[in-house]
Amino acid sequence: MNNLAYNSQDAATVGPKVEEKVREEIGAGVPVAYTVEQGNAGPATFGAFLHSISTQLVGGAEETLFYLNFDIEQPRCAHLQVSLNRQGVGCHVGLLLYSAPLARPVAGEIYLEDPKMLGKSKFIGDAAACAKLNANGDLLKHVNDLARVESQAGGQTIKIKRYCRIVPHENGASLVLATLSRPTKMGFSATLDAQAFFDIANMIEKTL
Repeated sequence: MNNLAYNSQDAATVGPKVEEKVREEIGAGVPVAYTVEQGNAGPATFGAFLHSISTQLVGGAEETLFYLNFDIEQPRCAHLQVSLNRQGVGCHVGLLLYSAPLARPVAGEIYLEDPKMLGKSKFIGDAAACAKLNANGDLLKHVNDLARVESQAGGQTIKIKRYCRIVPHENGASLVLATLSRPTKMGFSATLDAQAFFDIANMIEKTL
């Protein structure tokens, strides 16, 4: 079982293990293409854009060794950036940044509220679009569950700031959502919740 914690800090060793997990969760029959990104240096790629978001969400609490950027084609086009954080002589999966294009346009930026003590957070921003999204109780439940801000990884507690945004992009929109891996099987395994992200992207697209 893969609990997303590894006894190596080598991207050449860890990368294939994470790729196998991604492939398993999205049901891909062939390896999923990915690139490795180290730190802030490098060209202004989409992965670098997501990296700039991740540094704002995590701050200095976690020391990220490298990022794996996955380009997913099925069951829908999406991008996943996986942060690998130092843990002793090994590492564990930290922040997960999912993004996907949406066919339906929005007039302005939309984002999910910070977590609440009671009740579900709602979408705020573009009034017309938010009215539709907030009327979908099933969507609110699923997006609140996925946009988690605390989890366990490699026996450690990881905390991030909430980030779930829908922004205008070309003739449609783009969804970007930050989350953390979720322990399963009493911590012996873990999930990236890739399917949950696809479900939410589909629900938002149909609701808008």
